[in-house]
Amino acid sequence: MTSEATRERTLVPLREGMFRTPGRLDSPAGLLGDRCRNCGEAFFPRRVFCAACSSGDMEDVEFPSMGTIETFTIVRQQPPNSVMEPPYAIVRVRIDNGPSVQTVVPAEDVRGVGIGGRAELLVRRLKEDEAGNTVVSFMARPIDQQER
Repeated sequence: MTSEATRERTLVPLREGMFRTPGRLDSPAGLLGDRCRNCGEAFFPRRVFCAACSSGDMEDVEFPSMGTIETFTIVRQQPPNSVMEPPYAIVRVRIDNGPSVQTVVPAEDVRGVGIGGRAELLVRRLKEDEAGNTVVSFMARPIDQQER
């Protein structure tokens, strides 16, 4: 017999096709994008045509989960209907060998955010849906220099 508290919840991405959904929370997020075969420019999310050279010759790519924080801002008020609890950071992370992506750093990790700092993109819980599934998205976690 399985109680509600011990029942395994299914991880459901907030938006399908943005990242590889692992089997458990706090796992590295493999962001799904593409790279232009003509000029080599990388994109996330996927595109039909290259914004750099207009080529339609795109190849699917799973980007690494590590990158460098390019910029950030700290949010101290909760916007209406937001599932994020302040304070949290909105960050721009340049993925290693990939594009720059915008995501969030949740409150428990916000103290480690800094421009030029390293970050790992992880699959993290946003909320539970009506069916009891765990809705997830990718979020950044700053990496302490000692962890590298």
